[in-house]
Amino acid sequence: MRKDEAKFVTNFFSEAGTRSQNNDYFGYVQLDNYAIWVISDGYDSEEGAAIAAKLAVESAVEYFMLRPRFNAAVIKEMMDYANLKVKERQEETERYSLMHTSLLIVISNYNAILYGNVGNTRLYHMRGGYIISQSRDDSIAQLLVDEGALDTRDIKFHRQRNDLLQAIGDFGKIKPNIIRTPITLQENDILCLTTIGFWENVDERELEVELSRQPDQKSWMDSLEKSVIATLRDEVENYTMAAVKVEKVASPEPIEKDQKSFWIKIGLISLGILLIILVLTFWNINKRNNIMKRASNYEQQADDELVKKNFNNSVDDLKLVIGEYEKLKPKSKGIFGFFVNANARREKIQDMINNVKNRIVQTEKLAMAFQNINQGNELFNNGRYDDATQSYQSAKFALSENSYKRDELNTNEILTTLDSRIQSASKLKEAQAIETAGNQAFSAGNFNLAKENYKTASEIYLTNGRADYVSSIERKIDEINEKEKTAYNGAMLTENRGDLLSASDANKSREAYYQARQMYQALGDTVKTQEIDNKIQELNSKQMSNIQTANNLVQEGLNHITDNKPAEAITLLSKAKTIYQELGDANNVANVNKFIAQAQDYIKLESQKDKQLKNVEKRLSDQLKEQQIKSAQQLQKEKVQADQRIRAKEAEIEAQRVAIEQEKQRREKIAENIQNATNLEIQAEQMFNLKRYTESITKYTESKQIFETLKSSGDFDDQTNKIEYLSQKISKVEGYLYEQQGDEEYKKKNWQESMKKYQMSLDDMKLVGESNEIQKRLEKKLKKATSKANKKWWQFWK
Repeated sequence: MRKDEAKFVTNFFSEAGTRSQNNDYFGYVQLDNYAIWVISDGYDSEEGAAIAAKLAVESAVEYFMLRPRFNAAVIKEMMDYANLKVKERQEETERYSLMHTSLLIVISNYNAILYGNVGNTRLYHMRGGYIISQSRDDSIAQLLVDEGALDTRDIKFHRQRNDLLQAIGDFGKIKPNIIRTPITLQENDILCLTTIGFWENVDERELEVELSRQPDQKSWMDSLEKSVIATLRDEVENYTMAAVKVEKVASPEPIEKDQKSFWIKIGLISLGILLIILVLTFWNINKRNNIMKRASNYEQQADDELVKKNFNNSVDDLKLVIGEYEKLKPKSKGIFGFFVNANARREKIQDMINNVKNRIVQTEKLAMAFQNINQGNELFNNGRYDDATQSYQSAKFALSENSYKRDELNTNEILTTLDSRIQSASKLKEAQAIETAGNQAFSAGNFNLAKENYKTASEIYLTNGRADYVSSIERKIDEINEKEKTAYNGAMLTENRGDLLSASDANKSREAYYQARQMYQALGDTVKTQEIDNKIQELNSKQMSNIQTANNLVQEGLNHITDNKPAEAITLLSKAKTIYQELGDANNVANVNKFIAQAQDYIKLESQKDKQLKNVEKRLSDQLKEQQIKSAQQLQKEKVQADQRIRAKEAEIEAQRVAIEQEKQRREKIAENIQNATNLEIQAEQMFNLKRYTESITKYTESKQIFETLKSSGDFDDQTNKIEYLSQKISKVEGYLYEQQGDEEYKKKNWQESMKKYQMSLDDMKLVGESNEIQKRLEKKLKKATSKANKKWWQFWK
């Protein structure tokens, strides 16, 4: 017996996986001269799957035990017999009418094997630790492998691996995949019979690796079963694996030939020769119809997947359509091809293929358009509105140009939605810019402008469906309200300080008023700003009124001096002196003291003159009385000398009167210059508030020049602080002007010039001690401009 010459060891495992019932079945028999191994996999979705699997295995083994042989014909007979038995059971029981099963049969004469299968049960033949061959599946995925569109190792991942072309229990005849040439076995060969639950969860490479790692066959099979259980799939189908290890083979034996079958085949061939033309005609028609039917089904699947927006699946189905159409191309050439019009038929088929390829191109464009839409939605939700708009525009252009399946995909509605999204993105981008402007105004202390910007941005966010942004803006507005309260308190304290200083120090009072005015203006309180302007104007007017009053008193006092009323002049000049002292005008106080001294000298001179005249008259009288001897000529001479002295004194007094008149005119000029300088200062402040910085600098400079001229002429030497105050103002305005120019150069992309302007602005702001917020803002702009200026040309290109 051949069985004694050989040694075949069979082990197997079979489990339900995650299913409630195991629909797999395995059986084998080793006879004296032959052996058979059979494995089946019932369809889980059909009632009676386990019955179909068991019935198929038992029928095959039963048939082989009755007529054991080693040839391909017996495998076909066993397949037909198993199919017959399953169909009989279908007819007997109505609820089992749909049961089907896959089936794999392996037979051996202990030296070689033959096998055949229907469905997707699979055989692996391993030698030397490697898989040297495997059976072929009856599935759509296998067709893709045959066409070169799919790799064999990737069948387990394809969604159509379970879409079978035939199975045991089909109504028509089955055509099992049977190898015709025996495969000679060698010692240590391993035959692995598996169902889909095993081979879709265990990679072929894993079979080989685990075999090399495990010490024996049982350990190897335990490891493989653990791999099945450890799969990442959510559901594991019934899995069965039988391993037949060939430890020893028998001597070769010729294949038996079934004489009866041989003569039947001869008869059939003879009959076929007589009917070959008719059969070929019908076969071609049937084949073409089947191909067209499959192609039509694939096209319908492609359309369905397209409507579901599963574009990749749609493209895969269309590629299958192309594969079916390629089968329709006639291969006839030469004279035979001419007679059957092969070229024209090939061209027609090629046109059909080109049409499908065009549909693939259109589908890929649609896939890209919808991918852009999804990407745009993600960017839109993340607040990247420019990028979102770009994606939406790309999708809109693609969908506008597309006419393929336009109604099925509701393209017009999608385009309307895209337009709405693009408009919303534009509005939301505008809202972001307004919110940023609000942040800048908030940092600069312009709370009123910041609040207006925040409210505008909030309304846009609400209108365009981004209510989630509003809460952060409301928090900023609350923060502004708190800061406004603090700023109002500071402004009121500064205003009160100006009120207290108005009576004692006009310059410090005016400076305090200017600070309070700037605070109120930043808060947007126009009423308080106007009140401060009125106080400044009142202070200036009061100061000018006092100066004018003092000047008028000086002028009136000088007039009294010229009118020989020195006493009245001294009274008026003393009052003017008091006013000048209150204004802190030391120069004019000194000048008034001179005028008072002159009036006092005039009084003394008049007194001396009267006394001298009386003395002369008395002396003359005494001389006349005592010395009548003196002649009248001598007396006249003395009188002339006295008159000369009087006229000299009168000339001196006239000169003093002229000097006083000149001083009066100078005082009027000084008062006019002070008024002009004050008006220029007020205009400069107004120009600064209007951000007309160049005009503001011009006004401040003109006002400063007037005070410097007064100081250099010695008429106003107490205004050094005023000149320094104006210099600080000019530097501050220059700082804001340089910042404005830097912004303009930055917009023009003149990075170097922008960097210089920002640096000059920052230097001026530090010089005048401007707020830290403004200095930080300028440092940020300078850093950004410096970064741009230091970039190389290729960095901009990148």
